[in-house]
Amino acid sequence: MSYFNHAFRKTFVGTIGGYTALDGGQLGTTGNIFPGGSFGFVNPRNNWNIVPTTYNAETVGCCNLILAAGSIYQNDKIGPFHGGYTESNKSKEINPRYVNKFYRVDPCLPQNEVVHVGNTAWTDSVALSLSTAGAGDPGANLVDGVYTDIPLDAVGPSTGVGLVVNITVVGGEVTFVEIVNGGSDWTTADTATTGTELIPEDGEGTQPIFVVTAGVGANCCKEFFCGETYTLRVDVKGSPALRLLNHNSYIIASAYGGCCPEGAIAPVVIDSTLIFKQWAEAITRYPVISPFMQIILVDETGTPWYAPGTSAAFLAANNVDTWDHYVSPGHTPDGCAGLVLNGAYVDTKFQNCTFQITDFYEVEPVRLYVSEMDLNGDPCLFNGVCVVKECEGRQVMGLGESVARDVILSEQYRQNFFHSDFRIREITQGYSVFDFINRNTLYTRYFLQHNVPRFNNPTSTFDNDQYLLEVITCGDIPAFETFVNAWLGECSQCTGLEIEGCVEPVCEPVYLFPVLTTNFTPNVTEFCD
Repeated sequence: MSYFNHAFRKTFVGTIGGYTALDGGQLGTTGNIFPGGSFGFVNPRNNWNIVPTTYNAETVGCCNLILAAGSIYQNDKIGPFHGGYTESNKSKEINPRYVNKFYRVDPCLPQNEVVHVGNTAWTDSVALSLSTAGAGDPGANLVDGVYTDIPLDAVGPSTGVGLVVNITVVGGEVTFVEIVNGGSDWTTADTATTGTELIPEDGEGTQPIFVVTAGVGANCCKEFFCGETYTLRVDVKGSPALRLLNHNSYIIASAYGGCCPEGAIAPVVIDSTLIFKQWAEAITRYPVISPFMQIILVDETGTPWYAPGTSAAFLAANNVDTWDHYVSPGHTPDGCAGLVLNGAYVDTKFQNCTFQITDFYEVEPVRLYVSEMDLNGDPCLFNGVCVVKECEGRQVMGLGESVARDVILSEQYRQNFFHSDFRIREITQGYSVFDFINRNTLYTRYFLQHNVPRFNNPTSTFDNDQYLLEVITCGDIPAFETFVNAWLGECSQCTGLEIEGCVEPVCEPVYLFPVLTTNFTPNVTEFCD
């Protein structure tokens, strides 16, 4: 270890029993063996006694402790003289004075990237922005938290309706507001409030008041004319596209506005749905790019239309149809159409029988870039179609697929190998890891980083060994956090528990997409419990 300046990593599994002190007493004696899936602290300087989960400054203080977890191999086929597979998984002695960091990484659900092109319910929403500046009021003595799907009422002479927002409250005041549905008939300088006190107040509180400002939505309604050709470019970037093609994928789709009516002196406005429909059909026909996204066509009346081949059950349940059945009624006055692109990718995933830790499993979402191209050669006069991103693509965190790999690698360091030969794997209980780790579930992970100084080191090169201890759990464990914070607080320079996780809440698209499932890639929608 003295030759490397990175931390040696070791993984402990606490997904079933969690943090425990058993019944106290000496580790290894009758009744005092950590079961698989549980973990705790042991005092090696005190007869290897298991430390209670409630911190006691008099008995623990600044003592060196060892983190121990039960073995995931519960059937001892080697024998008692060698310890066998049931030997506890233990760290080196942890001196709290040399702990550098203690942090928790919360799981995050994966998020597809969703992009709106043209006029949709979402681009109508982003036509507005809200603030508490000017005549607004952030509220006072509100209960901190994130409040979703809060309807706002117009204040004063405004005729705006249907405005729905997500509100974040910190320090008793509104610090962030996100528009979920922009409603209609809102104009700049309108004011809106929760009105019905949907945000709880702490004592004498006041509800927030928001000022409305018109935004980019005015550019999202574009007219299309007969006799003209319109071109849309869609780029798909990211690891999925690169692995399939060795380069990023793109398409340049063209749509023709059709012949103008006989006798028309100048091109006339047509049903813009027909232009977006041609773009959607071109994308779905192109096999290089179609596997990376789902498409919804939104007509000029705001009705969504799905791709041909969409599940009949989904169509019936949501009372929608496919765009090959769309019949144009002609241009609707003030009507505008649009597309919704949902970045999607389904990769091969192997079952436990053929699973290898070297198997690749895609976790990066694709990135979608959309723009209308100008073929007239005059960029100063060109007005492209509006493109707005509703959901930012986000990579999954805490997935059992990656957690299982951490456990297997750590066990191989302990000479408990996950053999490639399936018969040997069965003999050595290699499949036991899947008794404690579900590859389709999301887990919480704790990390404790410490070092072991080398006091006898004449070269002064890499004068300490660093160790990163990872504990995999089902959700956060307050008792474990409280114990470690108190233990480190006695004598460590560590600032205590740090929490990493999702920066933004899960984005729920305005439009519902069909769920893609296969026998090999179930959707990851649940957390470990």
